[in-house]
Amino acid sequence: MRPARSATRPRAPHTVKLPDPRRRRAETAIAIATAGAVGATFWVPAYRRTRGMFPAPLDDVYIHFDFARAWATGHPMEWIAGQGPSSGETAPLYAAVLAAGHAVGFRGGAMGLFAAIVAVAGAAYVARGVGALVGGPLWLRAAAGALMLSVGLVDWTLFSGMEVSLFCACLVGALTALSRLRSGSLRRSTTLERAAWRVGAWGVPLVWLRPEAAVIVAVLAVAAARGAGRRSGVLTIARVAAPGALATLAVLAVHRLTTGEAASAGAQLKLLTSLPFLDDSGRARAALSNVAHFWVRAGGELSATRALAWVVPALALVALASRRTRAVAATSVASAVAFALLVSLNSAAPYQNLRYYVPSIVLALVAAALGLGALSRTRGGGTLAGACALGVLATTSPTVPRQAAHFARAAANIRDQQIAAGLRLAHLVAPGRRVLVGDAGAIAYVSGRGAIDALGLGGYGGLPFARAAVHGQAATLELIERVPAGERPTHLALHPSWFGEITSRFGRPVEVLSLDDNVICAGRELGIYEADWSALGDGDARGDATDELDVADVVSEREHAYEAPLPWGGRTLVAVRGTGEGGARFDGGRVIPAGSVERFTVLRAPVGRARVTVRTDGATGGVTLTRAGRGGPPLAPRRIDEGAWRDVVFELDDLRAGDRLELRAASGDLHDFHVWVAAARSGDAQPVRDARNGG
Repeated sequence: MRPARSATRPRAPHTVKLPDPRRRRAETAIAIATAGAVGATFWVPAYRRTRGMFPAPLDDVYIHFDFARAWATGHPMEWIAGQGPSSGETAPLYAAVLAAGHAVGFRGGAMGLFAAIVAVAGAAYVARGVGALVGGPLWLRAAAGALMLSVGLVDWTLFSGMEVSLFCACLVGALTALSRLRSGSLRRSTTLERAAWRVGAWGVPLVWLRPEAAVIVAVLAVAAARGAGRRSGVLTIARVAAPGALATLAVLAVHRLTTGEAASAGAQLKLLTSLPFLDDSGRARAALSNVAHFWVRAGGELSATRALAWVVPALALVALASRRTRAVAATSVASAVAFALLVSLNSAAPYQNLRYYVPSIVLALVAAALGLGALSRTRGGGTLAGACALGVLATTSPTVPRQAAHFARAAANIRDQQIAAGLRLAHLVAPGRRVLVGDAGAIAYVSGRGAIDALGLGGYGGLPFARAAVHGQAATLELIERVPAGERPTHLALHPSWFGEITSRFGRPVEVLSLDDNVICAGRELGIYEADWSALGDGDARGDATDELDVADVVSEREHAYEAPLPWGGRTLVAVRGTGEGGARFDGGRVIPAGSVERFTVLRAPVGRARVTVRTDGATGGVTLTRAGRGGPPLAPRRIDEGAWRDVVFELDDLRAGDRLELRAASGDLHDFHVWVAAARSGDAQPVRDARNGG
């Protein structure tokens, strides 16, 4: 009589078996050749259009090059060497890898060649690793690897020069480690513990290449715990999750220590949660719109014929139905969904050819490849799997030429706009001087000049340009005003459609680089301007002021715990007004809508009676002032001073440091540009003509 099968005996999902060395070398050669051939399909036509420059279809590629060059020259965490730390590099591990290339001689334009080598190596590892996960005969493993490189949208990003190829290689490495943990062959506790630590170790490069990978690490931890059997699932989760969690905390700590902000500049600039003029319902709508956009676009990119876009998901379902492939396939599908949902919180996610979503598509392709392996192990499945492999490749591979053509057009855009601007500025800008840019990549890298990034992905002197950028151009100008006059940019390289107020008020046109076929750049026209900062000052300190709030200056606002009536009010505005001495003066401010309140904390109060002066441009909105928590009716202005600006003056008894003041726009919009606190003067006791409407 056969003994009953133990109910607790672990199941035997698919095990990754190591082939003999000759077979392994053959598969590696096939993977490298396939990756190189697909990469050439994108690079060769694009290279013809970039006239000798590396065919990068994204300006962001050069952001990595900028950070890598600084890293290699002894300035880690800096966008441009000597300008101070920046958190704008969201893939610090990739910058370090590229820095190694710089160190061995891949410099200048040759950095692109090194990025191409890394891309081929990463893509080959993906193809080779997925083939090993699928198992079976050589033709099946080769077909599974080819499937990973058969979708044009995926290839566009893998061979763009971005970090995604290396990231996807680490994804496959983590899934391979998980497969071994879940193989059922690990009987000893110590062996299982080591396997869990191996899975967790992959979390470190994953989160150092894409911070969103934290959700993938979480899925891996749960999947590993489910394979722990009677052993402690909690400890397994901890072993898998701990390395990635510690790596993430390390990045946040470094950001905090070096820049004062734990969040990266990219997160401050792009996350929907960071956009101040969106409420929660607006953020939710934007995120759902991003998800819908991805779903529709991805369906169209998984097949040359939309009607066959179901083939890849169907193969993934086959992998989920098979007990041998279910664990890794379920992990891949769950990771793909979690990653896509998290990426949808990025306001830039629908753009740049869906590059942020590509890892999710790669994970779906892994599940589909496992589905081919599951089919091959059914009765008569070899023929069926072969037919399906040919069918799916015939469905996906026709998307490659279309995406290769788009790649060439995008690379030509970067060459004809950003790179051309960098080459031009190398002649216009004196060494040691700076340019104000809105694209933080190729212009700074190619020109070899210092730069300030108006969007904040680069860093300069610790100033929070990313936090300012989401509040508008006035906030950006306020930070430029903080830059010492001798260090301000001498030239601007900006899209006038994005920076209209800065370019029109502070620039003298030199040249416009216009694209006839723009498919990737932020704007059709990029202008080069000579900068004129004469309207900026070194601050608006008044000799008798004990405290000063510079509205729209995010540094001053943070110091004073300033609260604007967001999201429906508080938009910034730029004002340049005559001084009466033949000059003009800039100040940034905020619009406080009628009925709304702005609040701030007084840091330094005078002894005795205090005077609070609010600078406006004429829109006073019947403003009133209240001390929060101190009681008493709202105060009307004591007087209004007319001049280049309109100053609304209040008087308060016994103002103290730490008091919270509220300015309310009672009967119309208030344009608030500046607030000063000083001791009251004897002549300040004259009432205004009509305190109810501000005069």
